[in-house]
This record gives sequence, structure tokens and C-alpha cells, in this order.
Amino acid sequence: MQLISEFAERGILLWTEDGKLKFRATKSALTTEDKETLKQHKEKIIAYLNHQKELASKAFPLTPIQKSYLTGRDEIYDLGGINTHYYMELTSDIPLDACKMEEALNETIAHCDAMRLIIFKNGTQAVLEDVPHVNIKEYTFTSAEERLKGRSEWNHHIYQLDQWPLFTFRISHVSGEKDILHIDFDCIIMDSFSAKIAITQMLKIYNGETVTWPGYSFKQYSEELSAFESKQDYSAAEAYWKGKVNEIVVEPDLPYAKPLSEIHNHRFDRMTGGITKEEYVKLQQVAKNYRSTPSAIVSCVLLKTLLKHSKGNAITITSTLYNRQPLHKDIYSVVGDFTNIAYLTLSKNAGSFLQSIQAVQKEMWQFVRFHSYDGTKILKFKENLRPMKAQLPIVLTCVLDGGKTVNTLPGGIRQTNSLSKTPQVVLDYQVTDFDGSLSLCFDYVKMAFKYSTIKEIMDDNIALLRRLLTEDWNQIE
Repeated sequence: MQLISEFAERGILLWTEDGKLKFRATKSALTTEDKETLKQHKEKIIAYLNHQKELASKAFPLTPIQKSYLTGRDEIYDLGGINTHYYMELTSDIPLDACKMEEALNETIAHCDAMRLIIFKNGTQAVLEDVPHVNIKEYTFTSAEERLKGRSEWNHHIYQLDQWPLFTFRISHVSGEKDILHIDFDCIIMDSFSAKIAITQMLKIYNGETVTWPGYSFKQYSEELSAFESKQDYSAAEAYWKGKVNEIVVEPDLPYAKPLSEIHNHRFDRMTGGITKEEYVKLQQVAKNYRSTPSAIVSCVLLKTLLKHSKGNAITITSTLYNRQPLHKDIYSVVGDFTNIAYLTLSKNAGSFLQSIQAVQKEMWQFVRFHSYDGTKILKFKENLRPMKAQLPIVLTCVLDGGKTVNTLPGGIRQTNSLSKTPQVVLDYQVTDFDGSLSLCFDYVKMAFKYSTIKEIMDDNIALLRRLLTEDWNQIE
């Protein structure tokens, strides 16, 4: 309730006691007008506070990554003050039926408890059992340019976490152009893999197909996870990371356009690139000869490229991992946030690309070995951190399966635009090989880099990938 939030920001605390509305504030904080407002809305405020109290009694803890997302929203941190957010556009070859899509969306919401989450400031979350019907708003624009203005607003939306829903679905029309389904959500409720699950389920319903829902929920998983982890032996993982933590470069020395501490109210932009299907097939063949995986190659190429542009002697990236513990047979159909992280470091004295990829591949096998260890704990082993600084602001999300995954969206619907933003992140590098080609995306803070700089980094990244197709890796520095 916006009124309660506004009062709280002014130091006016509201609560209920024995069915009565209570408040605490200094004399100067509470005006005569405020008292009249409380009197007018008294019943609604009491009902809302009682409902929130009931929800709090059913709340369960946030996952470690969810806690990080919540903390990062605070403006006291460099590159803070924003939410972890994902926006996408699905373009349809045939006109979209908003009423039909709306029914499909609401059925999906009813079966995916993560889509009914609200988040509390105390680090807990609750699932709303009964939620209002969600409407899909339609927009008719006069031109494609006008539709782009809508995109620039929607792709940076910041949700109030204790106000449901934490997502929005829209349909836009432009005369002579194809319809677009616009989707955005706060990533604190679901990761990108989960969003793909939910959207695929919704579109199946839209097309009249039958959906088999999991017999398990995100809340059940979250509540059972603590008991599961308490039985695991993480001593080897802790020993490994304690031995590696001093190598981690927390604040990379990259050619920023301005100090990150001076960047506020920032926006992200996207730059894309990639290599062709034919080139990617050849890269996978060459990789086998060097006993390397495509994920390790992509990671090493990024590290090498960033080192070329860095003044430092080493650089570290945050590698995202999807970590669903096997607590139920349907766990891979559950929607929620299952993200984990690990850190990958490379120095300028690592040697040739072959020597570097061997070191990176070795590290990544350890990621597999310790994939269930909570990556947010790693930096706690490191001394002399500056907690308000943007720590490890370069992220790599690599989703590769050799191009075996085909488009799971119904015929005639395809993703045509997307953008992610994350607090305390300056560059989010996303790599996929859906449908066979290797697609690269830089989601970056616009004020942090000159366009020419980020373009050069992308070009160098692609150029190095192509060199690997024909040159001896031992001869590439």
C-alpha cells in the first residue's frame, strides 16, 4: 500500500494492535493533514496491515542470490539503486489475441507459486494463495518509433517488492507491423531458465495444448533446501575457495568513461554479436582436439579480451550457475530462482591461449564438482574488501548445449529483443547457442563505457573466437 510506504519514508510507523490502528512518529513528522488521511483510510489500512501480518507468519527465507539482489537495490552501493530485471519482446507472425493470452497467463500464475511471490525487507518472502486476475494491457502505437519509446520505459521498470505482481505482460500493435508481446519481471522471483519454462507453458495453453504441471513448488523446494544442505559436507568446497580467494580481483581496472562511484540513476544498453553456425560447428570440432568445452572457450576468450583492455595484471569474472538440487522428480519443471555463482580468474602471465584454456578448464571442472556450494559465501573469506564498491561487476552467463536446443516457442513466435540489468554489475555477458549459432550479448551500463570502447571489446572478443578456428592455440597469446 503506497500510503504506508510514503509514511514510513517520513518516519511514521503504522501497525495494528488488538484490531486498532497504532502509529509512532515525532510531532513534526505527523501533520494535521496526515491525521485526517489516516482517519479517512483507517479501515483499508487496518485490513492491509492485518493481511501483511498474516503473510509474514507464512514467510520463508530468501535464497542467497535473492538476498544479494535485495541488498544490491540499496543506493549506498556503487551501481546500486536498481533492481535485477529482465525484459523481452516476443514478435508474432499472426495477430495476438489479448483475451486468450490473458487467460493463459492467469492459469500459469495459478500453477507457478513463484509468480505469486512478494518480498519483504527483512529478507523473507511469501506466496500469495489468492491473487486478483491479471490483465494484459494492449497498446496501439501510431508508428514503430513510438513503440520504441514504450520499450525504453518498460525495459528499466523497478518494482516495489512487497507489491504484487512483480511482472508485467503487454501486447502492442502498430499498423502494418507485427504484434509484440512485451514481458518484464524482477529476477528476484525467477531466473531466465525459469522464465522460459513459464512462458512456454503459457503459450502452450494459448495454443490449446495440454500442460503437465509439476507436483512440487518453489516454496516447498526453499523450505526443504536448508535441511538438505545441513546434511551435505562442504568442507572440500570451502577449502578450495579459501585457497583461491586471494587470487580474485574484486575491482577490475577497465577503461571506464567515469568512476563507477560517480554513476547514479544508470541505464543499461545491449550490444550483440556472434559467429555463424558453420563457424560454431568448426569451433566445437577444434575444441575436442584441445580437450576443451565450448563454455570454457567462451570464458577464456572473455578473460583474455578483458585483460587486453585492463591495466591490472589479472581479472576475475562472476560465472552464473543454475543449481537445482535433486529434491523432487519434477524439480526441472519448477519456476523460481535457482541461481548460484562462482568466480573465474586469469592473469596476464597465464601464457598462450592453450595454457590459459587449460587453466580455465581445470577451474570450471571444480565449478561442476562444487556447484551446490553457496557462491555468495566465497568473498567472506577475503580480507580488506571495500563493501560499498561494485565488487566483481563483470558477469558471464553461458547457456550452451552444442546447438541441440531448438526454439521451444510456438510456430510464428520468436524472441526479437531483450535486456537485463543487475545492481552492482557493469557488464553482463550472455552467450547462447540456440538453433546452432553462437550468439553473444553485452548488457552494459551506458555511462560506464564510451560506445567505441564497448564496441572494441566486443569486436576483439569475436576476433579471438575466429582466430581459434584456424590458428595454433599455443601460438596465440
